[in-house]
Amino acid sequence: MDTIRFMSMILAGDNTGGFDMNSNLKKWGTLAATGLATLAFLGAGSFKLMGAPEMVTVFEGFGLPIWFMYFVGTCEVSGAIGLWLTMAAPMVGYPLRLMAALGLAILMAGATVNHVMHDPINKAVPAVVLLAITLFLASCFRDKPAEATLGDD
Repeated sequence: MDTIRFMSMILAGDNTGGFDMNSNLKKWGTLAATGLATLAFLGAGSFKLMGAPEMVTVFEGFGLPIWFMYFVGTCEVSGAIGLWLTMAAPMVGYPLRLMAALGLAILMAGATVNHVMHDPINKAVPAVVLLAITLFLASCFRDKPAEATLGDD
């Protein structure tokens, strides 16, 4: 199943492609995956925001401008924080954590493409693993209703 179709299925609330797991296992699996993704994205995003020479070299190797490295780092750190926010996004109605997981999945899809095009295939493995984790989280988060929308009293 391609990524775009999977994301649209998640937003539409189609449960046919979801995970049918024991609720306790799903709860702990979701918590573990959220923690793992948070650590990975906080680390990678912080590394980019600090302007680490290794990250500069990678982005220059991909032919991307340095400002884009800071943009991606900001998105990764914001997304890592967003994975823990259960309130609904204003005017959208979806939980912020679902939107964060989908945004991070888009970033990892782009990272996978860039690594496959410019690096040996093994350099794409971390991005593919994080893509799978964020898609798993998006699938889990779509089943949970948002607690409250911003601005509701």
